Amino acid sequence: MRVILRQLYLFYYSFFSLFLCICFVTLLTIFSFVDNNQFYAFAHLNGSRIQEIIDTSDGIKIQFTYEPEKPIIDTFTKLYFSVQDLEGNHIQDVKASVIVTNGQRLFKFQNITSSDGDFNVEYIFPDDGTHQVITRIDTRTSILPASFSVFVPHQAPPSMLNPFPLPPDGKYSLGIIVSIILAIAIPIIAVISLIIVIKKH
Repeated sequence: MRVILRQLYLFYYSFFSLFLCICFVTLLTIFSFVDNNQFYAFAHLNGSRIQEIIDTSDGIKIQFTYEPEKPIIDTFTKLYFSVQDLEGNHIQDVKASVIVTNGQRLFKFQNITSSDGDFNVEYIFPDDGTHQVITRIDTRTSILPASFSVFVPHQAPPSMLNPFPLPPDGKYSLGIIVSIILAIAIPIIAVISLIIVIKKH
């Protein structure tokens, strides 16, 4: 009985020691990802993918973009909006609502407020194709509707032979990288721990 308990102790000790090492490596990977990737920050929206609606009668323009550039199905996509005057100054105290639809289903974000005219929402696109992003902007002096589009490229579903298919942009997200590391590491840790126990026995 003592021999069995000792073997179990050695197995779990070896397993958790190696597991902690893998967790440490995973954390280093996460910190490296954060340090080496630029995350979107609001000022004015910039870039060639900016969509813009201009209302000359009210002197207001609404800018829109989204990240990532190629949205991934069943993963959060950030939708960014910026409400400005025609000179590029932010409109103060904006209220908004946003509807995302593909013509068959829709999702609505309500009661959005922004003190400086910039706001964003996160949406999970359930399927590929072109989706419409419709917003209503309420300023102190006007009500403006605007419609933008988001194209979600076709993506191969996971399979037994390819459980982590490459995203449309050709880059794995941080969450997928961590999942791959753990999916590979845990079985290896278990095997190594078992070998250690057998050798010590």
